[in-house]
Amino acid sequence: MEDKYILEKEYSISADTFREAYRAYQKKYVYLKNYIFMAIFLVLAADFIYAAFKDNSNYFAYILIVLCLALAFREWYNPRKIRRSLVETVKEMGDLVYKIGVGDSFVDISTVSAPDGIEEEDSENESDAPAEEEAPEPTRIPKDDKMKVLEYDEFFLLIYGEQVFYIIPKEKFSESERDIIRKLVPAK
Repeated sequence: MEDKYILEKEYSISADTFREAYRAYQKKYVYLKNYIFMAIFLVLAADFIYAAFKDNSNYFAYILIVLCLALAFREWYNPRKIRRSLVETVKEMGDLVYKIGVGDSFVDISTVSAPDGIEEEDSENESDAPAEEEAPEPTRIPKDDKMKVLEYDEFFLLIYGEQVFYIIPKEKFSESERDIIRKLVPAK
């Protein structure tokens, strides 16, 4: 039995949209934990600064101050570094074309085409490869309690669990198609 789609559409994601969407994802799931750890490390650093003022000969306190400040900085810097690296990777990959298929109880998302230049490189390396590659199986996301759809001005974030997310740019979809995406998760 073939699955019936309510919505089936191909789209691509620009690097700017990816940057903004990943920042939105980080605000929702990453930054809170990082800010908590930053606060802990800064409070510990303040405590060690107090201990160092109390006893100037306590060199271990100076080492711990530097360590706590370095760890607080790392908690601030790492999410930004990861986002910058991912955006650069998306830029280097070029325009990938994705496909979304919305069914009654699931959402399928897949990559339709490889970025420019990748196919040629692969065919040079594998002379025995068939001329036409099979499209990869779509990722099926069940409509259940783990699925969330967050709407922003320029895109939707389809989140499954807290670690898997998909970006769906609004500019590629009509208003009726956007309504289908909005209704993926019924209001409780």
